[in-house]
Parts: sequence; structure tokens; C-alpha cells
Amino acid sequence: MLKYTPLIFVILIFKFLVVFAQTSKIDSLENVLQQHTEIDSSRVNLLNNFAEVTLEIDQNKSINFAEEALELSSKLNFKKGKAESLYLSGLGNYNKSDFKKSLDYFQKSMDMFEILGNKNRKSGCLKYIGKSYFKQGNYLLSLEFHEKALKINEEIGNKQEMAECLKYIGIIYEKLGNYTLSLEHYLKALEINEEISNEQGKANCLQNIGVLYHIQGNYPLALEYYQKSLIINGDKGSKQQKANCLNNIGGIYYNQENYTSALTYYQKSLKICKKIGYEEGEARGLNNCGEVYREQDNFSLALLNYQKSLKIKEKIGDENGIARTMNNIGTIYYKQANYTLALDYYQKALKRSKEINDKLLVLDSYANLGTFYLGTLNFKKALDYTQKSFVISKELEHLNQQKRLYLQTSKIYKATKNYKKSLENYILYKELNDSIFNEKNIKKITGLEFKYEFEKEKKAIEVEQQKKDVITAEKLKRQKILNIAFILGFILMASFVMVILRSFFQKRKANAILTKQKSQIEATNKELILQKEEIQNFAFELEKANKTKDKFFSIIAHDLKNPFNALLGFSDLLLENHRTIEEEERESYIKIINESSIKTYKLLENLLTWAQSQTGKIKFTSEKINTSILLTETISLLEESAGNKEIKLMLNAEKDLWLKADKNMIDTVIRNLVSNAIKFTPKGGVVIVKSETIIDENNQKFAEISVKDNGVGIPHEIQSKLFKITENVSTKGTEEEEGTGLGLILCKEFIEMHNGQIWVESDVDKGCKFVFRIPLFS
Repeated sequence: MLKYTPLIFVILIFKFLVVFAQTSKIDSLENVLQQHTEIDSSRVNLLNNFAEVTLEIDQNKSINFAEEALELSSKLNFKKGKAESLYLSGLGNYNKSDFKKSLDYFQKSMDMFEILGNKNRKSGCLKYIGKSYFKQGNYLLSLEFHEKALKINEEIGNKQEMAECLKYIGIIYEKLGNYTLSLEHYLKALEINEEISNEQGKANCLQNIGVLYHIQGNYPLALEYYQKSLIINGDKGSKQQKANCLNNIGGIYYNQENYTSALTYYQKSLKICKKIGYEEGEARGLNNCGEVYREQDNFSLALLNYQKSLKIKEKIGDENGIARTMNNIGTIYYKQANYTLALDYYQKALKRSKEINDKLLVLDSYANLGTFYLGTLNFKKALDYTQKSFVISKELEHLNQQKRLYLQTSKIYKATKNYKKSLENYILYKELNDSIFNEKNIKKITGLEFKYEFEKEKKAIEVEQQKKDVITAEKLKRQKILNIAFILGFILMASFVMVILRSFFQKRKANAILTKQKSQIEATNKELILQKEEIQNFAFELEKANKTKDKFFSIIAHDLKNPFNALLGFSDLLLENHRTIEEEERESYIKIINESSIKTYKLLENLLTWAQSQTGKIKFTSEKINTSILLTETISLLEESAGNKEIKLMLNAEKDLWLKADKNMIDTVIRNLVSNAIKFTPKGGVVIVKSETIIDENNQKFAEISVKDNGVGIPHEIQSKLFKITENVSTKGTEEEEGTGLGLILCKEFIEMHNGQIWVESDVDKGCKFVFRIPLFS
């Protein structure tokens, strides 16, 4: 063991240096970015470098750096930097499964790289646009963009990207049901990956070819390709691809009705997916476990796994997977005799399958609907959907589905007493079933042959290794001297590295102290600036308040002056001419004096209430209120006033609408709004008071109360002034009724105390609607 110790030590040191180099690169970029404060193209490049380095570590951080670079490059008109930052923003959003955003960024980036003549980056944009469309289930657009990317990569001779595009085109043709073209592209991709010694790309292609043979029911060939891919991935390869392989092997066991082995492989795959955060694989694994539980008649566990799978697929936008899982959920509900939900999920699955043009899923959806209508005794629809499914199964050469559909058709004809056709279809079902059964036996034998070949190859490798060990033992004698020399050299190298590291950390520590001091100075400056801004804001608000106060007192003085002029004028007339004034004229003067007194009292009362609200002397007392009862009580007090003008008061209140509020304040608001409505509605008019529960776009509940009339309406230029203390918009009613001008301002104050809103909707001569909302708290 001592002979290998130096080598192991070197490997460990090397790994440490690689990790250290990555961290050091980020630290180095941060230091440069902090020191480089100039707004120029160099800073844009630094930000883009940061976005690229952090792309696989933290997508949000990467996107933030890329967007900062985009903003800066746009200001500088730095086209190259802008194109790069758009591309990196696209990658970040693609990794976060936000495909709509990624599409937007990649398309803008592609246009700029086209102008700059950067074909390499342009092909990258085209490829990721294609991938984004694929993730959204738009296979035809995905195919178009991948073919464009392939053409550019062929022009510039980028073989690795050519293989990647060919592989994706193969996947798209597979989804579209064109297996011949799919296999052709997979084999081309495999050939290129072998040519350039791209092991991971080779493993991916082998697995895709396995999937294709799996779909066609050629399990021996599928298993062969899966095993080849699994050997390449091994323990050190891609965990994601390993999970996919295990899942696919589980699928072969599932098709052979070995559900115990299938579940074991599915769960192994699922465990890896959860560990590495591979959501697409996790969703697929959950769906497949659900299918096993369904076959075992464990419907509750099947439904639970399907629902978990559907939730993840909806989150990552996997349209194909969503349709597949909806079909499965529909089948569970059908088996549980919940026909309403079963039909709903089957129809949703069919709609999505057609939207993404996935023939295999459309086939499955039609077949499921045929089964559903057969079970619910709608034989006409059952036959129609089964025949539609049959056409696609013939086109795709899907033998398992054909077998199912022959049996299903036989059952439909039997149920409709067409025994001849029922027997014909049953005979076809039996022939195909026997053929598949015999084929399954062949596949089991072939599987054993594969196992034997695998073991034979493994044994051959062990014999070869023994030969190598003998040769190695001879070499070790001569290597001993070299090892000693190597150890001495390594010690010297390690000493040199330690000196460099020590120097680096000292420099870093010094930089950290300087950075901290700089941060403290900047923080102090920021605090002083904030204090200055606060003082300026306070002064501004104070000046604004003084102006508001002056304007307000001007309005109040004006509103008080008119009624007092009336009081003084007509009382003087009565005093000077009380003996000569006729009784009728005297009564008219007294009525004017009384009305002026009432108006002045109301103005002073509203003014006092407003002043109390401004100084905080009105206590806010919250209690549980039934809006229907409150509205009924309030409106009953105003019925006489409405009756005098022959106005119909109507109430449309939600019965069980409760809210926590200050009853006096809400009552004051409703009285003001209804009084105003009566005031501005002509004789014979209608005033409608309504209450209801409203849910906004943020799913928050509100109690909404509205007062609507068919009166004179309010001009648009006046509406914006109604709730402002600095505006005097008091107007006369339809029968010259006077107002105080403060009512609506009080309404606004009281509603805002409840964290609510109040507004008006009106057109001249078309009536008016005042509305307020108060949040409902559960």
C-alpha cells in the first residue's frame, strides 16, 4: 500500500487545487469588480463573467449579474456585451424552467449575434430556442429551430454541437411518431460522438435509441442499448442519465408484467432524481410507480403518486408528461367509478395531446375514452373513439395497443349484439396476443443470452487484468526508485505551493481590511445622506401641510360666510320690518334662517368630526358587523327623505357577509353616500345599495358596498377633486338642496382607517356609483 501513497496524495492535492481554483476565480472576479467602479465595457465583461461562473451554482445570482450587465451595456451601447448578457439571462431562466422568459432573451440575443456575425453563439441561441419550445410541447417549432442550429454548426464544423442537434431532432421525431427518422438521427449523432470520443454524448444517444426500441416493443434491443449506456455512465458518469437508464429498465420489467422488479428499478431511479434535484426525472418516476400500483389494484397509492407527478410536471411545464399523467389519473377515477372526474381528466389529456401533436398520447387518450364510454354504455361513442385510436395504432405499428383495441372492439360489438363482428375482433385479438406472448418468451430467452454474454465478457476482462497485474508487478521494482525521486520532487512542489498560498492569504486579508474600512466610510456617508434627505422631506411635508391648512381655512371661511350672510340678512329684515311683513313672507324668511342654521350646524359638525380624525381623538372600535343588518338599519332612517322626493330605495345585500369594523364610522359613510344619492337623484328616481364579497387577483377577500343612483352624474373633471380637502366641490341637489362639502372627505378618512379604498364611477346624465372596499380578515 505504501507504494501508492504518493500518487493518492498527489490526486487529493490536485482535487483540492481544482476546488480552490474555482473559489479563487470567483473571489478574484469579486475583487476586480469591487476595484473596477468605472461604468465601461470592462465592467460589463466582468459582470458577464460572473453570470457565467455562477450559472450552475446559483441561477438567481447569475440572472442578477446578467441583467446588471444588460442594463449597463444598453446605456453604453456596447452591442457585444449586450448580446452576451441576453444569452446568459436566457440560460439562467431556462435552467429555472421559465421557458417564456428564456425564449424572449434567446430571440433578442440571436438577432444581435446575427448582426455581430457570431455564428457560434447564434447557433447556441437557435438550439436553446428549440429546447424552450420543446419543453412547452411545441414540437414542430422546436424541430424548425434545431434544424437551423444544425445547419450553422455544419457550416462552422462544430461536431459536438452537430451531434447534440441531431440527438434532439431524433427526440422530436420520436414524439411526432416518425420512428424511422428518429432512429436515423440518433445513429448519426452516435457516429459523430464516437468520432470525437464524447463518452457522455455517446451514452445519451445509446439511451435514446434504447427508448425508441422500447416504444416499438423490441425489448431485447432496448435492453442492450440501456446496458451500454449504463456501463458508460457507471459510478463516475452522469447521475441524471444513470437515473434515466434505471427508469427505462424498470419500464421493460413493467411491460413484461414483472411489477415487483419494475417498482424496484423505478424507486432506485426516483431516489437518485430526488438527491440531485432532477425534477423531470422525479415526476416521471412518480408517474411510473403509480402505474405499477394501478396494476396491483392499489388505487389510493397510484392516485397519490400520479398527483405528486402532475404537480411537478405543471411546475416545470412538461406538457407531454402532464397529458400522460392526466390520462392515468382519469383511469384511476374510472376504476373507482368516479365517472365525472374520469371523463374530465380524459378530455383534458386529449386536448393537451392534440395541442402538442403527440400521436402516441392522442392514441392513448382515444383508447381511454373508448373504454370509458363502453363502461358507461354509450356504445356509439365507444366505437367511434376506439376506431380513431385504431387508425393511429396502425400508423405507429403499436402492437400492444392494437391488441387492446381488438379486445375493446369485440366487447363493444358483443354489447350491441353484433356477435359476428365481436367474434372476428376477438379472433384477431387472440392471434395478436399469442404472437406477442411467443415474442415475450423469445425476449426472456434473449435476455438470458445477454446476461450470459455480459458475464463472459466480464470474465475475459478479469483474465486480461490478471495478465496486466503480472506485468505491473515487474515494473514496480523499477518504479520504486522513481517513486522516491517523485516524493522528493513533490515535497519541494508542495513547499512552493504553501509559500504561494501563504502570500495569497496575507494579501487577501489585507484586501479584506481595506474593503471593510471602505465599507464603513461608505455606510457613514450613506447615513448622513439619508439624514439629510429625511430633513428635506420633513421640511417639504411641513410646507405642504401649511399650504393645505391655508387652502382648507379659505374654503371653510367661504362655506361659513354664505349661511351667516343669510342668517344676518333675513334676521335684520325681520327685526326692522316685523310689523309690516306679511305672515307668508315672514314664514319664508324664518324657513331660510332655519335652513341656513341647519347647514351651518352640519358644516360645523363635519368640521369637528374631521378635526377629531386628524388629531387621533376618534377612537377606532372594531367589532363584528353583519353588513345586511347595518345597511337595513341605515337605509330605514333615510326612507322618509327618499319618500319626500318619490325616490325608490332598493337594497341588494349579501346575507352572511360579516366584517370586523368600527360600526359608527361605516354607518357614517353609508349615510353620507345614500344621502348624496338622494340629493342628486330627481323625483321618481332609484337608488340601489348593494353589498357583496369580492376576491381580487391576489386571492384576497374584500367586503364591497356600493351606492348607485340614476341622477345627474358627476363630470370627469370634478371626480378627481371629490375626496380632496383642498378642493371645494359642494354642489346643489336636484331640488336645490345644500351640501357641506366635507362629507366625502370624512368618508375617505374613515375608509382609509379600515385599510380600504373608496372611489366613484360616473358619467354626466347617466347617474353615479360610489363604491368602497374593506379587507375581510379570516
